[in-house]
Amino acid sequence: MTYPSVFKTFCNRPAVVATVMALIAFLVFAPTVRCGFVDWDDDEYVFDNPLVLEGLTGEGMRRACTEVVFFSWAPLTILSYQLDASVFGTEPWGFHLTNVVAHAVSTGLLYLVLLRMTGSAARSAAASVLWAVHPLRVESVAWIAERKDVLSVLFLMLALLAYDWYCRGPGIPRYLAVCAAMLGSLLCKSTLVTLPVLLVLLDVWPLGRIAIPGLDAPRRGDNAESPYPVRPAWSVLIEKIPLLGICFVFSRITLATQADAIVSQISRSFLRARLPNAVTSVAWYLSKSLLPTGLHPACENLGSDVSWPLVAVSAAALLVIAVLVVISGRSQPFLPWGLSWCLVSMLPVLGLVQTGFQSHADRFTYIPHIGLAVAVVWAACDLAGRCHLPGAMVPIAFVLMSVMSVALTERQIGIWASRDTLWRHVLAVDPGNSVALGKKAIHAATAGRSEEAEKLFLLSLDRKAYPWAIAGLAKIYHKRGDVVRMERYRDWAIRVSPRDERISRLLRDLPAPQKAAARPAVAPRVRRLLERGAIELNAGRLPAALAAFEEAIEAGPDCADAQNLAGIACVGLDRQPEAERRFRQAITLDPNNFGYRVNLAMVLWVLQDWPSCLAACEEALAIKPDDVEVQTMLKRTQRKIGETPTGDR
Repeated sequence: MTYPSVFKTFCNRPAVVATVMALIAFLVFAPTVRCGFVDWDDDEYVFDNPLVLEGLTGEGMRRACTEVVFFSWAPLTILSYQLDASVFGTEPWGFHLTNVVAHAVSTGLLYLVLLRMTGSAARSAAASVLWAVHPLRVESVAWIAERKDVLSVLFLMLALLAYDWYCRGPGIPRYLAVCAAMLGSLLCKSTLVTLPVLLVLLDVWPLGRIAIPGLDAPRRGDNAESPYPVRPAWSVLIEKIPLLGICFVFSRITLATQADAIVSQISRSFLRARLPNAVTSVAWYLSKSLLPTGLHPACENLGSDVSWPLVAVSAAALLVIAVLVVISGRSQPFLPWGLSWCLVSMLPVLGLVQTGFQSHADRFTYIPHIGLAVAVVWAACDLAGRCHLPGAMVPIAFVLMSVMSVALTERQIGIWASRDTLWRHVLAVDPGNSVALGKKAIHAATAGRSEEAEKLFLLSLDRKAYPWAIAGLAKIYHKRGDVVRMERYRDWAIRVSPRDERISRLLRDLPAPQKAAARPAVAPRVRRLLERGAIELNAGRLPAALAAFEEAIEAGPDCADAQNLAGIACVGLDRQPEAERRFRQAITLDPNNFGYRVNLAMVLWVLQDWPSCLAACEEALAIKPDDVEVQTMLKRTQRKIGETPTGDR
């Protein structure tokens, strides 16, 4: 039997090829089994979590399905941790092994999905491997705390297989299989709320279930007749409604369970912070897809301290890419499809709706890169055909790309070997990283080097006020007997994260703060309106919240809290000038309220009114001179004023 015939026979056995794809992914990531735990969410999810360490028990299963763990309700993820603890014990290798196996299985399933939907065996194999071994996969696979990523994508692959099955012969049992697989993914991680839109993209290409005017029907790689009948667009869209209902429920659950983990919108204006960060993040993801170097897991979101030249360059580059993709879309529909898949699946993690500490993260590419891998492979093969390149050139280029990716991936896996290697790498890439400095400070404090820890904590807080770093300083000063400084940092930590269980555990050995004096009572109707507005505010329904607060102001014009809360709602609606007016009105009604003055300073920071922000900080410090948080803002504002040319002030 000749070599071509052997290769053809091999490709005609999808299960065998899928197994080989899975084996490749497994071998590439097998070194992660030698890695340990890291002090970066692994403690909250696994090695300091009794719910997991006790293994898979009846009570543990009940709690896994009913309790929120670390601001997240992901019962299947917790159950998988419990199963690991029961089967492998509590050493890290077993948890790592499960991550690797899940990623490998997803790789094999991705090959089957692409093969069934496109009929192109070689292209499907190439795209699956490029996706699986890319260095940006390391964070999801090598980090035990990101089990939710690999499990979520595993169920995504099952959902796509079920959807292919349904599209070939629609029926209720097949549709329920899609719903069940999607539900499984959401029970691991709620990111896949975009699946209904992703399925519509698949309906356009490569399935061709929706006919687009001016766009030719997709061509299958096996030259077979398409098994997917064309249907009216309205019919294809209507069948997604039940899936949208499931997504809506999980979106509500996520907003409720992660309410305390969502960073306050007050210093994160949509136009001045969140949108610019989203633009630069998308550009970062695309650039690191091509040149995946300098990767680390603690990329900080610095709020309104955005680099506008970088935003402009990123936006221009993305616009050029979009125009080129749209122009080539008619003859190469996989290009707009791949870019659309990438952008749609990124939406939940771009920080447009809710902001967190990270501006971007490697793991956020886990689903988006599926679209990019397909677009790159199909475009390369199409270009080779158009240019009449030698047949061996594309496979050789693919092998070289894969080898380079594997080499970079193995290097990236090495940084996850231990907490020391992880944070040492982060500081090497980003020397001023607040998270890495704080983690290094914790290690120094644990080793009894309190002076070194104090210095590192202060360096960390000079850039970003993380509550666990503030609490760490409070503990250091408590051990030294420095009551004044201990109280400053303890109160600051509580104010920043009043309901964070981690902060409560860090501060449990410290004296509890004295309760503040009771505030003047408000009229019952005003109180009910404030409570209603607070509920709407926490749920993210900002217009309804503002309406309730305005009604409270009409009912009680002398209620300072109503003005303050209305200001907070205005900030969320990106109405900073109105927010400033509300905060100033609240201060007029209650001039000695420290919190109102801090809110005013923050909104003035967003407005980049540095002189007024400086004055607001000074007025706040006149009430509470020892507040370190405002002192830090004061120093930053002074630096901003110093950087501003005289003529621009």
